[in-house]
Amino acid sequence: MFNLDRKPQTPPEVIEQLRLFHEGKEPIGYNEKIKWLMVNDQMWDHVIGCDKLLCRAIVANRAGQNYLRKIYDMAEAVHDIRVDQLPASFIIKANHDSGSVYRVTDKQSWRRAKRKLKRKLRRKFFGLTYGEWAYSYIRPRVFVEEMMQGPITDYKFHCCDGKICWVQIIYDRITKRPREVNVDEDYIPLGLHMDQDFVFTREPPQAPESWNQMKEVARLLSYGFRYVRVDLYNYLGKPSFGELTFWPKAGAYRTGDEREFGNLLNINTSFRRPMIHNFFT
Repeated sequence: MFNLDRKPQTPPEVIEQLRLFHEGKEPIGYNEKIKWLMVNDQMWDHVIGCDKLLCRAIVANRAGQNYLRKIYDMAEAVHDIRVDQLPASFIIKANHDSGSVYRVTDKQSWRRAKRKLKRKLRRKFFGLTYGEWAYSYIRPRVFVEEMMQGPITDYKFHCCDGKICWVQIIYDRITKRPREVNVDEDYIPLGLHMDQDFVFTREPPQAPESWNQMKEVARLLSYGFRYVRVDLYNYLGKPSFGELTFWPKAGAYRTGDEREFGNLLNINTSFRRPMIHNFFT
């Protein structure tokens, strides 16, 4: 399922940033560490993890099938989805990019989702514009997934090889001003703001009933990766898998606490892997 027909599209300014870390610059803040990982820690497992369909095998093998939501259908083109066999509401996604996730609850939202996904599938999301090289190897698909009901809170576990560094919690997404709070693995607020797209708060929502189980799932899924963000939800009283993200925001956070998050990110920079995707040739 790998897409090997790719065209490098990385802008010169991004290549020059990555070149500094390839040539030995030691990363300091969070953004720099993400850039270091892009160029010095490339594995085929990153391609599998970035593919929203293939990554389900990682979850099933390491943690268990019961943390995955049901998939109703998948296809190479939107018109091949068997809509007559789907439930009244569902989520439809592209597997090869970031952000192509649509809630379908009626005919109007279905038409809107189809129109947007057709455009997304026609253009291959290479990811190379920002250095996210692994997306350029994913063969595009569209798939239909079970929809979680009720207000949904995101629990983004930032992990280093089986160790939870911190958890970014995003809630109140149904409002126009969703909030972010960051906590440690004991659910103690850190008082740090990570993502400028969310309203900063110091008070987390009530800890989910499956918190300890979520932590265990995050640890299992992060083993072997120097850094990965494991996205989970608390759904029907148990953890539910979202996705794996290796280079969040492509290392472009702009809050004043970016350096502090870099300090929390304990990645091992003592060895570098050979590049699968060479940005410099």
